[in-house]
Amino acid sequence: MPPSQPVWLFDLDDTLHRADAGIFRLINRRMTEFMARELSLSLPEASDLREHYWRHYGATLGGLQQHHPQVCPAEFLRQSHHLPELIAALQPMPHIDTALAALPGRKAVFSNGPAFYVHALIEAMRLGSHFEALFGVDDLALHYKPQPQAFHLVCAALAVPPQQCVLVDDSPANLQAAKALGMRTVWFGSRAQPQPCADHIVRDMRELQALTGEIM
Repeated sequence: MPPSQPVWLFDLDDTLHRADAGIFRLINRRMTEFMARELSLSLPEASDLREHYWRHYGATLGGLQQHHPQVCPAEFLRQSHHLPELIAALQPMPHIDTALAALPGRKAVFSNGPAFYVHALIEAMRLGSHFEALFGVDDLALHYKPQPQAFHLVCAALAVPPQQCVLVDDSPANLQAAKALGMRTVWFGSRAQPQPCADHIVRDMRELQALTGEIM
């Protein structure tokens, strides 16, 4: 493959599917219940702490790793991602299959979710043929976006320099970290707006497909 072709790194939640339509609510509820049980907190206290860790670290798991080493990360991820109810609430982005097929270059999924969740959702959406690799947080030694280590591990696994990669993500913090490493960045979603961290802004899959001629 010519070196000029991009390697697309796709976020999963609220990028490939509409997590805000229900999946995030289900995951957050189970995370809160887990934290309340494991940390002996009330549900409101656990909910506040979960949101604080997510905002401060970029992932609730990061706060648990930093402040509660007694908590098993694998058990936290397993209990907070109950696949039957998540698959039932899954809503792929409209026109996603056509858009992914049109984009040139290699493609991978790069998610802060656990690997079993990433694989299950990609399989349920029948998108596996578009991606050569699917990365969850447990594939990356529990490093997660926006930590630079997570980006470096993905690039090493794909054997590409960051400068050849394009991150498509709905999180400005993740885009900023990617851009600092030399990646090109696409801010995806209805909240996207002009920012230094975003080389391109797209609000849906059709707009992403229209970038085909711009990113080569």
